[in-house]
Amino acid sequence: MQHIVVRTYIEPVKHLVPEFWGEEKIRMIRKMAETGEPAVDGITPLKVGRILDKAVFKDLRISDLKEALAKADKLDVDIGIDFFGTRLKIPVYIGDMSFGALSGNPNIAIAKAVTEVGAVAGIGEGGLHPEIAKYRNIVVQWASARFGMDMTLLRAGLAVNIKIGQGAKPGIGGHLPGKKVVDIIAQLRKIPVGSEALSPAPHHDIYSIEDLAQRVKALRDLTGKPVLVKVAAVNKIHFVAVGVGRSTAEGIIIDGAGAGTGATPVVARDHLGIPIDYAVPVVDMWLRKDGTRDKLIMIAGGMLYSPMDLAKIIAMGADMANMGTAALMAMGCIMCHSCHTGGCPTALTNMIGSGRELDIEWGVRLLKNYLLALGKGLKAVLYALGMSSLRELVGRRDLLEVYYVDEKVAETLGLSLVTPGNVAWIDPAVRVFVHREYYEEGRPPIIGMGGVVPGYTTPARRPLDLLRIEAAQVTHPSVDPYREELEVDIWINGEKYYTPVVVPALDEAAVYAGYALGAPIYGNNCHNFKCINDGAKIIAPDETVDIREGVVIVDETKGRGLLEEAVSRLDLQLRKTGVRNKTYIVAVGRLYNGGDIYKLAALGADLVCPLGIFEYVYQRVKNMDLRERMKRYENVITALTKELRLLMGANGVTNYFHTLVGNRDLLRSLDGKIAERLGVEIAGR
Repeated sequence: MQHIVVRTYIEPVKHLVPEFWGEEKIRMIRKMAETGEPAVDGITPLKVGRILDKAVFKDLRISDLKEALAKADKLDVDIGIDFFGTRLKIPVYIGDMSFGALSGNPNIAIAKAVTEVGAVAGIGEGGLHPEIAKYRNIVVQWASARFGMDMTLLRAGLAVNIKIGQGAKPGIGGHLPGKKVVDIIAQLRKIPVGSEALSPAPHHDIYSIEDLAQRVKALRDLTGKPVLVKVAAVNKIHFVAVGVGRSTAEGIIIDGAGAGTGATPVVARDHLGIPIDYAVPVVDMWLRKDGTRDKLIMIAGGMLYSPMDLAKIIAMGADMANMGTAALMAMGCIMCHSCHTGGCPTALTNMIGSGRELDIEWGVRLLKNYLLALGKGLKAVLYALGMSSLRELVGRRDLLEVYYVDEKVAETLGLSLVTPGNVAWIDPAVRVFVHREYYEEGRPPIIGMGGVVPGYTTPARRPLDLLRIEAAQVTHPSVDPYREELEVDIWINGEKYYTPVVVPALDEAAVYAGYALGAPIYGNNCHNFKCINDGAKIIAPDETVDIREGVVIVDETKGRGLLEEAVSRLDLQLRKTGVRNKTYIVAVGRLYNGGDIYKLAALGADLVCPLGIFEYVYQRVKNMDLRERMKRYENVITALTKELRLLMGANGVTNYFHTLVGNRDLLRSLDGKIAERLGVEIAGR
């Protein structure tokens, strides 16, 4: 086998659909990593992008910032922070990337770089690599699977963090594909070679804030170290954070939607949790009201990459920034989304023993330079704002103003609004990718890395994409969909269906597949099987209907109007008139995944027909024989039902019909106007 040592950058991937981590950002990070000099953007507001891109410092003049950047090395500005007795020179936490998710040498490079430059890094779950144990500025992790857990691990580094969740897959446990579990990984994690390392969704000894408090105290007593709690930024993050504050933990790490990971279900990445810039201001406000803010170090991350990002997230309320993806980009990541495959071309996340490895010293040099550049840039921003210490900036939302959001979003985040607009970035023509795992393997597709939040960092097809699904974190337990049963059965007019996924009768094989799996069927030719539309009222989204009992089908192919708005309006109307328990709502539209099904159910649909994915698969299989086509459609039904269960488990919902249908509290909108139209709250409320 040819042995290749990677010590040079390769060209970034060019994506067909715009992504947050585009070529421009990658090259900006690389320049900082190569030169150690800061690149500062985010001075003027953008119409499309994160809240961080739309918010700017009110009184920051470009001329003052340029002057400060020119003499950044000589500025008498303290950007350090006391990290439980260790003085960090740069307020950056390189976040929790495990040995296994990364390929060993990158883990060592990160630990060495942060120790030498005065930052800190989390080692993630998965055991303690003996080379990493040599470095002081690390934080070890107590995760749900307890992989590789022993006293040697717990007593290493500066602190312990209890991982409740992460931004790329809140409410879901960690996932290391079996192909990456080679000998050394198996030994450290204490699991068989080649076995999938699936962490349980919840900690089975933490089902409440009281349980968390006991675990925090036990780990502190056991190790003599401070304890942090890592959670994902979820819809009710303010309640979670207050619970953490009351648990006596010394810190909280909040990981926002779009954060990176080695492997996550695509449906989790695209639909669960909220961005970090929605979470931090609200958490800071609630902790201050609760009187627990000064007791906690708040570390916040998820798509942060520049000195200005650091300055803004700290002004919003954080003490430190958590940066993972950007650190990997400094060391060569090209954003090819192949982390989970073991075939990473940059030797960052590839399978150990594959013949390709990162040059450690090359990685250390680049990461140190990048961190130093971040520190210089942050110093310059503080100096230009007239500050001499990082502490002066924490929670200073009054220094920020925001553009191109609506009043409700600005009010929720505690930011003054200058020019109103919409957060939503909607492009109905955006290309839809249907992963082959749906129809070839019958399972939810898995992907690596992050940066994708539909309608926020990437274009959305429809308003439904701007809704974010809640995930359980501490205040109530998630349910593990891989190990526990979640009920998705539903009875309609005396007929039991084993899935709420409605199969369109666009192909004889699709009808047979639906019947075989106990799915409802919708269409004009159900081949002697019962159709869900038999005797039902079928309407377009812009039509009104007076129905007292029975089945009403809202079909977006029959006319104009917005399917998600029509479903929500109809559900509320039926509840108001007191006949909701006698009626059933079926939503039919060009939908593509379990997230679409979950959201429409929470808006009020009893059954959902994801016409889009079935139409796509029909075009792929129409020339196959009947048996082969039927197999592909069965795979789609199975995969969509698995995705639905996965999302239910992430939120601790165990029964589809009784707990999910019509429960809008499980959803939050990133955009105020969409929130109003669909009858849900804004993220952060």
